[in-house]
This record gives sequence, C-alpha cells and structure tokens, in this order.
Amino acid sequence: MPFITDDHLKASDTRQNISDCPVKGQKGFVLRTTPNGVFTFYFQFLNKKRLHPTTGKPIREWHLIGEYPGWTISRARSEATVLAGLVAEGKSVTAEREQKLVLARATGRTFGQMHDAYMAYCEEPVLRRWGTVSRKESHDNIRSSLSRPLAWWGNRVTSEITGQEIMKLYRTYLKEGHPAQANNVLQNLRTMFTWGKHPDRAYVTVNPVPTLRGDDRATEVGDIEDGLVLTADQLRKFWFGLDDPKCPGRPLTKLVLKLSLVTLLRTGECCAIPRAGIGPDTVTIPLAVTKGRRSPKARDLVQPLNSLAREILGQAFSIGDPMREYAFPKARGGRKSKKAATANKPYMEQRSLNIMTRRADDKRDQMGINQYLGLPAELTPHDLRRTGACILEQLGYSDAEIGKVMTHKAPDKEAAPVTRKHYLVPVKIVARQIVDPRVKALDDLDAALREILGEPPKQLQRAA
Repeated sequence: MPFITDDHLKASDTRQNISDCPVKGQKGFVLRTTPNGVFTFYFQFLNKKRLHPTTGKPIREWHLIGEYPGWTISRARSEATVLAGLVAEGKSVTAEREQKLVLARATGRTFGQMHDAYMAYCEEPVLRRWGTVSRKESHDNIRSSLSRPLAWWGNRVTSEITGQEIMKLYRTYLKEGHPAQANNVLQNLRTMFTWGKHPDRAYVTVNPVPTLRGDDRATEVGDIEDGLVLTADQLRKFWFGLDDPKCPGRPLTKLVLKLSLVTLLRTGECCAIPRAGIGPDTVTIPLAVTKGRRSPKARDLVQPLNSLAREILGQAFSIGDPMREYAFPKARGGRKSKKAATANKPYMEQRSLNIMTRRADDKRDQMGINQYLGLPAELTPHDLRRTGACILEQLGYSDAEIGKVMTHKAPDKEAAPVTRKHYLVPVKIVARQIVDPRVKALDDLDAALREILGEPPKQLQRAA
C-alpha cells in the first residue's frame, strides 16, 4: 500500500482510489484521481454502529475533505487525522463537521449584518389570503425596537454577544421606566437570534438571549399596570372637548377617537373603515387590516353600529368628499414614508392618533389633546376601548359577552383571559344602580314558580 505523495497527482486512465499507508501515513486517508486531472481527498472508515440492512455488515462511510490544489496533501492528511480521532472517540463525523462548518461561518459575521439580513427577510413580500404583504407586517416596529441593540453591537461579531450583555441592555430600558419596551426588545432579539441560528444562515450556533420568567421579567407598576379608564366627569370633558375647534388635532382624527369609544373597535381598525363596508346597521372591515387576520379561519370583521356610531360616521362623510373610498382618508401633505407598503395606504395612519399624548414641552413643541383638556397625560387611544369595556361590565354584561364585542379571540369561544386581565379596571363610571344579573335571574325564577303554583305575582321592593 503506497504512501500518498506528489507523484500520485497525475491523471489516470480511469478513476482510481489511492489509500495512504496505515504505517507511514494516516489510515483511511484516500486520494481519488480521474482521467480529467481532478484530484480529491477523502476520509473513509467502517462505521460499526451502522449496519447494512441486507448483509448486516458495517457500512463504509466516505467523507469529502477537499480538492487539490486548494487542499495540499499534508493539509488533507492532517484533516483526515482529526476525523480519525473523532471516530476513535465514538463521535459522529457528520455531526461534528456540520457544527464546525456552522461555527466557521458564524465567526466574523457582525450583528449589523445579521440585523440587515433579518430585516430584509421580514420585509420580503409574500402572498397571503388577504393579498401580498410583507412577511412580517410589523417590520417597522421590529426595526424600531432593534435600533438600540444595533447601535450597541452593530460592528460586534454576533457569536461573541453574551447573555450578560443582553441583560445589561435590557436593564437600560428598565432604568428609563419602560418595562414593556424592555420585554418587547428582548422578544424581538430572541426571535432574530433564533432565525440567525438556522443552518442555512449560521450567524450564531446558540441563542444567547435569556428566557425570563416570574420575578425576573419586568412588569408595569402602579395604575399603569391595568391601564387608564375615564371617569364619568372625564368622559364628558373628553367627548365635548373634542368638539372645541381649538382642541388639537384634525376633525377626522378626533372622530376616530370617538368612534373607537362607541364601537369598541381598535383605533387601527376605525382608521381603515371603507365606505363600501358601511351598512345601515353594521360596518365591515376587510381582512387585510383586521388584527385577527393571522388566524387560519379569519374572516372580515363585522361590527354592529349603534346610533352614536352612525352619527359619527355621518359627521365624517360631511367633511370633504362624501364619495371617497375611506371614511378617514390620509391627510394631504402628510409625512411621506420610505416604505412602499405604508405609502400606498390611502387611509389615516394610526400613529396620527398620538396627538392625544403629545405635550407642549416635547421636541415638537405642540400641545396634545390630553394636555389641552386637562386629562391624564398617560391616557392613550386604546384606553378609550378599555373605558367602553368597563361600562359594559358595570351594565351587567359577562366577560364572554364583552370579549365578543371587543373581538377578542378565545379557543373555547368564551371570554379570552385578556378581557378580564387588561380591560376591566375597577373604576366607577356608570352612576345609576345596576342590578346584579344573578338577582334578575332569581327574580325571574320566582315569577315562573308563582305562575306554576297558581300564586299571585308579587312586586318585589329592593333597597336602593
């Protein structure tokens, strides 16, 4: 058996396998020659852990090392020695080589490179049931949440970023009093690192983002934990204050806020109401803009309209072109978006409702609705939806009924846990006495039994 040397690097009449001498060289090291002058190095061995299904004999495995001249004989022999060591230790040559390849690819690739590739993946157009949209429609929010990590680690090798460094970043948000933002950034980082860990991308070999549970995970504190709810006095101040011409905001913007309160629709859904979807008793919002569209069985959102909602929509179409496509069109001359998906939206952008929380002392130096009306500075458009839910609860409606009105998804078609946890805040809004639904049920049972027993009906007097 020969010892492979440079003399063997010549074209052969047929394909030949030349094995290294196990005494002078490395057992299992093979040079394959071909008539066209291609020379390839392999490592082969009998894998006693894998038996042929027919003969029952060990299977001979062949592992490619590389081609000459990219691989010299001495370098290829050294690699064969490493692979032989793996076999001697009982390790899988295939698994170890794949891990080494992934690690080699990850080394030197920066966080900024992974970030840019991930954002391109998120923004890539894909076909859904509701049309062609970005793979992750919230890509603008994802990019915004990753701006600080990108500033911190843009030029860092991704595989060198540790869990301790990520927690240090996490705590900066907590020091600023933004626990919800801290958790959101952590979740987006975890998702991106998981994406980068895929063998086809191989930016990292492990996900360094820690999973926080229990007391380790930051939560909101104080009243903000349950959100804010308008009291009866604040509700009157808000409702009639929006009619003040001097109140900040476009007339249509202020009507969106009112409509969200009276329909319990999300403000983003109110902004996108099409004229064609408005009926005498209901409003239909297309699947393309509803929050629940990611469900496999999702359909267009249809919400009943009460008299206040019909009045508000009537006011909306009395402003501007009554035959326009959307009830709340985008303002002319509004801020241009670099993203085509955002620029093509003909209806009002949800972020325009931030006029509620704007303060005269911020960088825009413009007063917002809350400041003008003397309402809590933290009051958000979503708190109007929360206020409507609390009123329904105080009118005696169950969690399940409120959840259905709010279009919360629940697997058992009953109230979603989020309804009680985040919306039903113990703030007294309705002034008149509300009868406990259990009392009404038992009174109805009393009347039915009296009718069955032939007893005369009795008018019940209850204490105020």
